[in-house]
Amino acid sequence: MQKKSKKAIKNDQMVSAYHYGDTVEMSTSLGSQPIMRKVNKDMMVNRVTGEIKDVEHVTNRADPKNYQSLRSTFKKLKRLIGANFAGGPSELWITLTYRDSPMTDSKRLYSDFKRLMRRLRRITAKDLAYIVVIEPQASGSLHAHLLLKTLDKSRLYVANKDLAEAWGQGFVNVRRLSDADNVSAYVMAYLTDVDLNNLDGDLNHKDKNKKIIKGGRLSLYPIGMQIYRRSRNGIVPPTRIIATKQDVKDDFDLDDDSHYYRAFDIKNGDTSYKIETEYYSISKSKIKKALKKINKK
Repeated sequence: MQKKSKKAIKNDQMVSAYHYGDTVEMSTSLGSQPIMRKVNKDMMVNRVTGEIKDVEHVTNRADPKNYQSLRSTFKKLKRLIGANFAGGPSELWITLTYRDSPMTDSKRLYSDFKRLMRRLRRITAKDLAYIVVIEPQASGSLHAHLLLKTLDKSRLYVANKDLAEAWGQGFVNVRRLSDADNVSAYVMAYLTDVDLNNLDGDLNHKDKNKKIIKGGRLSLYPIGMQIYRRSRNGIVPPTRIIATKQDVKDDFDLDDDSHYYRAFDIKNGDTSYKIETEYYSISKSKIKKALKKINKK
């Protein structure tokens, strides 16, 4: 019996690839420049015809357009985190909460965070880079999650007591992610999935029998809220490459099998087309290739 072939992007297919951390992401969507360009929050212009159109604002969190926009934002955030954080002694993962609940003002949160960063730079006496992300709870209250690192790769330490005093708004938690963690995957799961036994995000909550809704937290994000911010210094964009899949594989010495594959259909008017995406782990590819060489001997 002939073995069924595994679904995969063809090697001669042009792809849009992103490299961030240990991950290489390839997609058959080349990310070409959209026809419509945003002029301001209420108007868009057709790049070809010059026609001006009104922007259709999303007013319902359940609107599919809002969900798609959030998915796109979190995809960009995952790449940004992967390109800048890998765990280890120079990095910290911090959670910031409010004692007055529900606290639903994102502008206040970012203002309080800006004040916190000034204090942290004084406490640590180091140049720091960060990505800070808002996480809404089922109650509507907002938390902040902060990825923090030193620019010179020196060890970063902040005592929980000192952080709580610098924050001054409520409970805080500091932990170190090891360099064995897939930081971007860990953070994205934390921000987007919902634990049904821990809807209010109790930081001390521990339940071995978790009931998780993948991506369920997306429905909790208010429309139009700026989900994350990054420091101007020390945070670099992921590397983007346009090439054939085979060329990308050769550049990063990837094995033949992706570690994750998905495909979905996109409709543009009456036209429908498929977008395929694959994810590769550079370290896993190296291990698989090494094992194959050993087995051949």
